[in-house]
Amino acid sequence: MTVDRSGPPLAGVARFVALVIIAVWLGLLGWLATHTSKPEVEWARLLTVLSSLEAVAFAAAGAMFGTTIQRNRVEEAKDRAAKAEDRAANAESRSLSNEQAAANGRALATAIKNRAGGKSQSGIERLSAAKPDPAVEELSSLARSLFPD
Repeated sequence: MTVDRSGPPLAGVARFVALVIIAVWLGLLGWLATHTSKPEVEWARLLTVLSSLEAVAFAAAGAMFGTTIQRNRVEEAKDRAAKAEDRAANAESRSLSNEQAAANGRALATAIKNRAGGKSQSGIERLSAAKPDPAVEELSSLARSLFPD
C-alpha cells in the first residue's frame, strides 16, 4: 500500500484562513507594541480584542502544526495496519493449507495401514497368506505410531 505524501498538511481555504488569522494577530500585536501611549480604557478594549483573536490564532497555528505532526503518525499507523492485515491473510492461508496437509497425511496413513494387512478399518482381518512387503510393513508401523487409532 502506497501513501500519497505530496499534498500539504492543511490545504486550500483552510490553510489560507489559518495564515490570515495568524498574520492579523501578529499585525495587531505589533501595532499594540508600537502604540503604547494609548489611554488605559482603550488599551483594555484592545487587549480584549487581542485575547479573542489570540485564541483563534493559536487554534489556527495548532491546526497547521498539528496536522503536520499527526499526518505522519496516521500514515505510519495505516502502514502498520496494512502490514498486519497482510500477515493475518497469509497466516489464514497457511492455516488452511496446513489443515489440508494434515487431512492428506491421515488419509495416507490409513491407506498404508490398510495396504499393510492386518485388520482393515472395518475390522475384517486379511485372509491372504502372501507375505507382506517389508517396505510396506515399515511404512505401516510408522503410520500406526504417528496416527494411532
